[in-house]
Amino acid sequence: MGYQLRRLLREALGPEITGLQRAVALEIADDAHETSRESYAVLDDLARWTGAKDATVVRNALKRLAAAGWEFRVPIGKGADGRVLYAVPGRRMTFKVPPFEGVAVATPSEGKGERGLPQGGATAPSEGAGAPPSPPQGGAGAHSEGATAHSEGAVAPPFSSYTSPPHINVGDEQAAPGDRYPAQVLPLVHAMSASGFPNIRWPWEGSGWFPIIALIKAVGVQAMVEYAHRAAANAPQAVTSAKYFLRGWQELPPAPPEDTPVYRPTPHLRAVGAPYSNPEDRGIF
Repeated sequence: MGYQLRRLLREALGPEITGLQRAVALEIADDAHETSRESYAVLDDLARWTGAKDATVVRNALKRLAAAGWEFRVPIGKGADGRVLYAVPGRRMTFKVPPFEGVAVATPSEGKGERGLPQGGATAPSEGAGAPPSPPQGGAGAHSEGATAHSEGAVAPPFSSYTSPPHINVGDEQAAPGDRYPAQVLPLVHAMSASGFPNIRWPWEGSGWFPIIALIKAVGVQAMVEYAHRAAANAPQAVTSAKYFLRGWQELPPAPPEDTPVYRPTPHLRAVGAPYSNPEDRGIF
């Protein structure tokens, strides 16, 4: 749901955050709610979305992001040794995109150039000790627009090869939630809800819907819904986001053309010998 948030974050990260760290940060922003900036993606999903080996690698990337001033993990308390805890048995890790320039997180304050960011470089209370300080407001330390308008290097945004088809009207990315579903995806959304996924989240907006629209046309709604049920049955925990099914949907074969002949195998016939009869009974001897 955080497509616009993701686009802003990829500029704010700057050239210092690269590789897997950048991919993890952008996937969290992509999954996060546009307003609250909160994401409940699980580590295994982040590993799959970013191509990481496993959840441990993602966890290490999050630690390196925090050390670089980008704390995405939401602290839930402190341990007996005073260390900040982000997950405990029975309560998994959650995420929140930290505030950065370009995203207003509160009403504008009276300070010059502030947009709802913490004053004087103080960290936001909910972000813990590892949250990044307020961005500089000018001066030698501030990044110019030319410095931050860079390509993402080896980690390209998902579906960057898709272009905007002229016949698809995506509409305003800031539209109300009820209006943000393109007409082309409604058959899939309704079929998923009716078949047992009424509360599944659809974390795409704007041009992020193009791959889903292409899959609906190529694979078909029925095949996508059937795969979703098979994948959910084998998932380690309850699936909350339709993004969990995306890779599997992409691997489904295309639907056959309507005029494709239906193959119906014929039953295998084999010769069966007659019952044994005594030659004497048949008058041979």
